[in-house]
Amino acid sequence: MTEAKPRIKIKAVMVPTTDSLSNLVANLGTGRDKRTHNSFGFEFVNQFELEAAYQSNWIARRIVDKPNEDALREWRKFSGKQSKQIESEERRLGVQQAYLDTCCWADLYGGAALLMVTGQDLSKPLDLNKIKKGGLKNLVVLDRWDIQPIKFNLEDPLKPNWMQPESYMMVNGTQDIHYSHIVRRTGARLPRRMRMFEQGWGDSRLRRCMSDLRDVVATKGGIASLVLEANVDTIGVKNLQGALASAQSSQVTERYRLFGMLKSIVNLGLLDMDNEKYERNSISFSGLSQIMEQFMVWTAGAAEMPVTELWGQSAAGLSSTGEGDLKTYHGTIKGKQDGQMRLDLEALDQVLIRSALGRYPDGIEFEWNPLSLPSGNEQAQEDLADAQADAVNIESGVIRPSHAMRRAQGKGTYAITDEQIKAQEQIEKDQDNGLGDDGKDLPGFSLGETDGDKPGADGKTPEKAEGA
Repeated sequence: MTEAKPRIKIKAVMVPTTDSLSNLVANLGTGRDKRTHNSFGFEFVNQFELEAAYQSNWIARRIVDKPNEDALREWRKFSGKQSKQIESEERRLGVQQAYLDTCCWADLYGGAALLMVTGQDLSKPLDLNKIKKGGLKNLVVLDRWDIQPIKFNLEDPLKPNWMQPESYMMVNGTQDIHYSHIVRRTGARLPRRMRMFEQGWGDSRLRRCMSDLRDVVATKGGIASLVLEANVDTIGVKNLQGALASAQSSQVTERYRLFGMLKSIVNLGLLDMDNEKYERNSISFSGLSQIMEQFMVWTAGAAEMPVTELWGQSAAGLSSTGEGDLKTYHGTIKGKQDGQMRLDLEALDQVLIRSALGRYPDGIEFEWNPLSLPSGNEQAQEDLADAQADAVNIESGVIRPSHAMRRAQGKGTYAITDEQIKAQEQIEKDQDNGLGDDGKDLPGFSLGETDGDKPGADGKTPEKAEGA
């Protein structure tokens, strides 16, 4: 009978692994590597610090205001015959300025709202069918600290306010406001859990720049302080400590006050050769400008703006014109326009257009005007290209002359009236019905005739000619 051999127990050892490079000899990626202890944390900036920065610092104000002002400065234009009536209603209500303020407060605080006052009960859903001409009474701009959400929609993802409040209440107020009365504007995108922590609002676009903004302002202030201490005069005095400790301290102070005054008046300083020694210490400013420029570039990146736009300086470099930076910036602004801005204004237009026309017609839409005005030469080339395109399309039957007239009227290049366009449309309608410009039948053609019924050269129809 053989003895059972003792079993050897093998203990599994869990070895932590990392995705980065590690080197035990060089202590890279180990616990002794100082870099492995770096970690990101949440940065919270309260409302009052954001307001203080916006009010006192022009860079902070520019970060908030300029992208929205550039996006909305040239505004938009509507298509269709009723565009002038809609634009008149926009001017009556101050839609452009109200929406600009809403966007600025959203970027400053992380959220804002535009309350549409229509005379309906704010606590109930907005009924679009009840909005008549002139039904939109006013637009009230509110930031996220003016109103507070009451209840969130976390149950029905098919509703347009999914994961957003069902209703709001004014701070220190009692009036419930249904979400359909509000055009909601949020700030920068946040993860879902952070968004719920912020009561459904977004992130402040200024907050993410605050760290870099503090560095820039501190660096600028430090350089300004150094300028005041650029030259410091130093005088070595024998037995100065004893003189200051005795009753002669006032005499010492008066002595060097007179020295500074004399030096300023006649640019001449007089000192005791044996007991006093004069030195001037100067501070070097080399390299400070490069540090400041790097802070400027970093801040511009945090603000998603070119350095030339944020700081208002010309492009650096001998052959640099700044066109590339401007094109990139305009692409960012265009993305803002075609993204949330368009969604916001389309929600507002459901009420605005009904208030302007009394109804919401089919096929009406708006387009953003160009972000920058073209030069005279560029405008002339654009007008020529449009005229050539209209001529080709009219000749091929793609569009009618009235269509080209309405397009030219919308551009404002020529003083074309609605009556002229209506007259041209009537001419085109008459031509479709076989009538001439005078309203009579076209020669050799009458309604109900076919090509086979038209008279031939001898004045007889083909059937009659065969019967003859």
